[in-house]
Amino acid sequence: MLEVILNTFTRKFNWAYYDGYSSIQIGQVVFRFTFILLEKYGKKKRLDSFYAEKYFNAFPYLLEVNMPAWDSIQKNLTRCYSVRFFERFLDYFGLIGIDKVGLFYDEILHIPKAELFDKLIQVHHIFE
Repeated sequence: MLEVILNTFTRKFNWAYYDGYSSIQIGQVVFRFTFILLEKYGKKKRLDSFYAEKYFNAFPYLLEVNMPAWDSIQKNLTRCYSVRFFERFLDYFGLIGIDKVGLFYDEILHIPKAELFDKLIQVHHIFE
């Protein structure tokens, strides 16, 4: 049953439906890449911006989206990715912990993966 829920949430539900960001791609497109990043780096608490930088470096075409003009493009992209992927996906399912520092829009998120992540998500390394 959990597989059906995760499959529906990642493939059928549009994550842009419940936030104010215009891009429908950020976070949800190639979401498995962040699973790889968390598997590799998630034992240590890292900033959400650490993962966002790696995500956008790997998929630079996602940088070409129109974002609201209330802050820098990079900050908006990072925040969009972080809200969608970490706060409204992985945290909802208990796959990560989030340690927040700061106030609402200027908060800094430290992301450690939860034990449940390793139990439910298996990353296969094809280049080993």
